[in-house]
Amino acid sequence: MKVVVNDANILIDLVKLQLLPHFFGLGWEYHTTSLVFDELFENQQEVFVPYQDNGLFIVDNLNAEELLSVLELQFEKPQLSEQDCSALFYAIKTAGILLSSDKNLRDFAENKKVNVHGHLWIFDAMVAQNCITPAHAADKLEELINTINPKLRLPDQECKRRLVQWRKGSV
Repeated sequence: MKVVVNDANILIDLVKLQLLPHFFGLGWEYHTTSLVFDELFENQQEVFVPYQDNGLFIVDNLNAEELLSVLELQFEKPQLSEQDCSALFYAIKTAGILLSSDKNLRDFAENKKVNVHGHLWIFDAMVAQNCITPAHAADKLEELINTINPKLRLPDQECKRRLVQWRKGSV
């Protein structure tokens, strides 16, 4: 089973896109840290309660020793927040996949040899596993780009390629 550690930007966008049931339908082991989870607004956190209650989504509290490791990562890369570094730390600890679209975090994670993916990878997985239809994926990707998070700066050519594929119904 894939262990995925979520950064706040992924969680927030999935909530706004109303894609959480589909995301959790992927059947992965979902984690985030309490530092990351606390970045979400209360109404966003509430959406995760059913997934937490049934054990699908785990919000991990870091102990003092782990927090020191987080601070060491942040010292190494001061452009990153404590929250970002906590997600990276937890991905390292669990040998999991870090899910983030934050370029600084992604680059640092790759430098640390952590498997890291973002929004497009999640969309691809939801389509490949029939959690959403290609047409639904295209609609939600356009909504993400144009309305939900226009400053996200996803790779333009990759988005266009997917939109064309998904609109044609081929994946």
